[in-house]
Amino acid sequence: MDHYSSYKISFFSFIKQFPVFLLLLLIVQIIGLLFSSISSQAELFLAVNRLHHDVADQIFMVITHLGDWPVTILIAFVFLFINWRHSLVLVSTMLYTGFFTQVIKALVKHPRPFVYFENLEPIYTIKDYVLQNSLSFPSGHTTCVFSLAITLSYLFASQRTRPWLFLTALITALSRVYLSQHFFKDLLAGSMIGTFFALHLIWLFERTKWYHSSRMNSSLLNRPKK
Repeated sequence: MDHYSSYKISFFSFIKQFPVFLLLLLIVQIIGLLFSSISSQAELFLAVNRLHHDVADQIFMVITHLGDWPVTILIAFVFLFINWRHSLVLVSTMLYTGFFTQVIKALVKHPRPFVYFENLEPIYTIKDYVLQNSLSFPSGHTTCVFSLAITLSYLFASQRTRPWLFLTALITALSRVYLSQHFFKDLLAGSMIGTFFALHLIWLFERTKWYHSSRMNSSLLNRPKK
């Protein structure tokens, strides 16, 4: 059986290759839904908003950038010199998950915390830190960083039983609430979209012949011979 044929498997069978990541995601979703059933989105947000510390402010303002799309692009650029296929997957999953995120944002039209609380009560904000007033649900940064994390987990099979990629994505997502950019439900949705839509696209790639070609397995430093 050739490599291409070996990947003619169901989506469910494919995602079973990421047990640790998906188990941790499931646990976070359950905890998030449990708290959401007990408290409102405003109460959950304000509970975190009151916990600010100067050192944590500085740390989270740096960590949150892991969810910026230029980070994924930078990593994809590095992979151009290692493996074109990896670079393609990183950019494609980012665009694929980002597309669905923007569509949902436009349909739901949920305001950011800064706008939501504007006429209700003042919230803590970090001095000189710009708060966005665009649409909030789901969190684009969370979608992007979870897409990046699960894609890197796919690219590095040895990491699929280790939690560090998930935990990095989770901390980045939590920074969005800490920095008053999102509500918790935005993170729950973004993490699901970023993970499962990225896996879906990778699964579709795996089922094609061109994706497994020798040309796709080359790089700028190791171009295939014509």
